[in-house]
Amino acid sequence: MGARSGNNYLSSLKKLGAEIWIAGARAGDVTAHPAFANCARSVASLYDMQMEHPETMTFRTEDGGRAGMSFIIPKSADDLRKRTRMMKTWADFGCGMLGRTPDYLNVSLAAMAAAREFFAESDKRHGDNIWNYYMEARHHDWCATHTLVNPRASRAAGWAGHTDADLALKLVEKTKDGIVVSGCRMLATLAPLSEELLVFPSTVLKAEPAAEPFALSFAINCNAKGLKFLCRDTYDLGRPRFDHPLASRFDEMDAVVVFDNVLVPWERVFLCGDVARCNALYAGTGAVVHMMH
Repeated sequence: MGARSGNNYLSSLKKLGAEIWIAGARAGDVTAHPAFANCARSVASLYDMQMEHPETMTFRTEDGGRAGMSFIIPKSADDLRKRTRMMKTWADFGCGMLGRTPDYLNVSLAAMAAAREFFAESDKRHGDNIWNYYMEARHHDWCATHTLVNPRASRAAGWAGHTDADLALKLVEKTKDGIVVSGCRMLATLAPLSEELLVFPSTVLKAEPAAEPFALSFAINCNAKGLKFLCRDTYDLGRPRFDHPLASRFDEMDAVVVFDNVLVPWERVFLCGDVARCNALYAGTGAVVHMMH
């Protein structure tokens, strides 16, 4: 499929049926819910720009199709300039208020795919997985969210650098079909408006066997069984756009992600149990440079 339109995005989101909770109730169709609908239309407008300005917002793929420019793996300074123009167009539309538009994770994924040997050195399958997932994400032009940080039961200074094993996302077991994970992660920005969830390591793990169950990186559908998103209060209070031009269009929302024995297929696992590689992920793949771009 490649680069898609806003209508395609909204239709996909409507059919997704992810378990989104806000204000103590399940949201249902996020494209119609007052807390999410306006920002959903804003994100759809970003996708429409790809259709309206294909030469600026997309690039030609190996098979002759077109993909969103944020998925490009830069091979030259000119490629970076093209990507800059594309990202600036989206940033201008959101007045800089949308920090997690799809390009943010697309460029990260492209960098990791280009550095697939980093993952392959942990397990050959993982190198293949990150590349194949990148190609699939590029083909479908998915909108993704991600989680980085484990929640804590205590904010006391003594907890610094420690993992709360009762709350943190961790490996439960390995099966023939994939890995089973449980626990919580935060803070998934744009989660209610996303189709895919990327789980990346963030905080540095201690180099000890006890940390291995927490050393994870993978991708999962947002509507996966056992996965739910608990949202904060909305800033979009249904006020007129004239008086509230930002909150009425650009509240991309944040959520805590709860995993209740979620099965992650092997083909979507990028790292598992490799503490050293989880700690080195961003620097080792160059992803952090592209994220900051």
